[in-house]
Parts: sequence; structure tokens; C-alpha cells
Amino acid sequence: MVGRGFLRYWVLRLLSEGPRTGYALAKELERRLGWRPSPGSLYPLLSTLAEEGLIARGGERRPRWHLMPKGEEELARLEKGKEEWKTIVSLVASAQKSIPALPQFLRLFSQALTAGKTEELAGLLERFNAELERVTGGTDGSSTC
Repeated sequence: MVGRGFLRYWVLRLLSEGPRTGYALAKELERRLGWRPSPGSLYPLLSTLAEEGLIARGGERRPRWHLMPKGEEELARLEKGKEEWKTIVSLVASAQKSIPALPQFLRLFSQALTAGKTEELAGLLERFNAELERVTGGTDGSSTC
């Protein structure tokens, strides 16, 4: 789940905790993940989710979005079998405290992905993965540190 799918999941997840404004959703994503979606990504997604009947808008002055039963079902579907994904998200959220450059990395990676720079990202990630293998001592997940 990267890009729109990533944001879709997180919007539904945050709304499962209670109603929020679009601004509050963006702030909470930044707080939890170190990444804040642009209004050009978030608000069209909110409209799409509403059209799909997954969320609904309430209030006039400061519209608050809330999860509908169909949205709860979609969130459950997205989370089914995603234990590894949830573990990764939790690790990233906790790592941002000890690795201050992580939020900037995630933001820049997202921008490059959104801009269609997949070829450049593939090369960058090959080099990055090779360096991570060196740091961890191999690809088997064991650490020599």
C-alpha cells in the first residue's frame, strides 16, 4: 500500500477512532508517521471515499468526516492478512524518534513515487538495500552488531 492505497488505509483507520476534519487527519498522519499528505491528495480521496459510501461528511463550518459501516468493512478487508504491514508501520512510527531524518526520507520518497520517478527510485533502492545488507551483515535478517 503505497501512495493512494496507503493514504486510503490510514484515513479509514484514523476515522475508525472517531470523526475528524481533513486538517486533523493530515496533522495526525504527520504525528504518527512523520508524513503529511498534500491537500491535493487528501481532499480528493475524502470525496472519493464519500462517493463510495465508506465515509460521510457532517457539519458545515468545519466539516468532520466519520466512518460508515461500509467503511468499517473496507478497513477490515484492508487489514486482513496485513500483520507484516502493521508491524512495519509501527516500526516506522517509533523509529522517527531515534532517526530524525526518516520523516523527510518518507516524504521525499512519496513525492518521487507520486511524480512517477519509479526507474530512479528502483536504482536508489538497490543501492540503499545493498548498504542495509552491509550494515545488518546480510540478507537473512540476522545482525552482526
